[in-house]
Amino acid sequence: MRGLFGFSIVEFIRKRKRAQWISLGLKSKHIQLSNGTSLHCWVLQSNKPHTAENQRQTLLLIHGFGADGLIGWDTQIVALGKHFDLLIPDLIFFGDSTTTSSERTELFQAECMKGMVEYLGVENVIVVGHSYGGFVAFWMAHKYPNLVERLVIVSSAICMTPSTNDPLLKEFDSSDIKDLLLPNNARDLKISMNITFYKLPWFPAFIYEDMLQGSERNREQKAQLADGVVIGSKNSQSLPPVTQDVLIVWGEKDRIFRLEEAYVLQSHIGKKAQLVVIKECGHALPLQKPTELNKTILKFLQLEN
Repeated sequence: MRGLFGFSIVEFIRKRKRAQWISLGLKSKHIQLSNGTSLHCWVLQSNKPHTAENQRQTLLLIHGFGADGLIGWDTQIVALGKHFDLLIPDLIFFGDSTTTSSERTELFQAECMKGMVEYLGVENVIVVGHSYGGFVAFWMAHKYPNLVERLVIVSSAICMTPSTNDPLLKEFDSSDIKDLLLPNNARDLKISMNITFYKLPWFPAFIYEDMLQGSERNREQKAQLADGVVIGSKNSQSLPPVTQDVLIVWGEKDRIFRLEEAYVLQSHIGKKAQLVVIKECGHALPLQKPTELNKTILKFLQLEN
């Protein structure tokens, strides 16, 4: 990946972030599962033994479609790492995770997340999922209730229908959501980011070119993942329930999954769900309003200072 004068600012930033994460105690681990999947995961675990005085639960943070673990949760690791052990994986075909399996659904992603957690010897987790990662988190909570203690859904339209994306596609002047998720050129990437972020700051054109080059890896497989999403598909069955307490966090100005989807999801889950709406924020909530999101999660988990 090369940007201006053969130098990639995006890759430079990624290297700086990786170095920072390592300095904060996170370890980069590669995990081979029996189903042909190789997962990369950042792990933060306390060196102190878990006792009555040292009860550190584990947070599993699952990124959205436009990122990997490193980029998706960079602004959460310090605030949440003070109180929790952290597992921050790259979903399959993002970052350094891949598979030889032909499975492409978010249910398979959930199955692989379960396998990773068990491989690492973690008994149970609190799962936080953003956007596409929220789909994965929801299926984990439904399929593995003994593994998932609580659930945090961030800007993820779990109750979407086949027509939910129609206003978005009209705005993007497209008939295929993959045009938004996997832009073909710097112009479309800029449009996609302006829809994703609320009041996106100005970036020079070469930054978009740099980011576009970095997103080309596993492009074909990512397109298959988008086509393979079960939630909201034409033949999907009624959405199942979850038994855990659920926090739903949404950006007030979200144009990817509009705010009404948050209320539909809250109604579906029922009394165990609470909804927090973050003002002046779009879809990229973890990046755009990290302080507010971190405080909201800690309050839900009753650890806000």
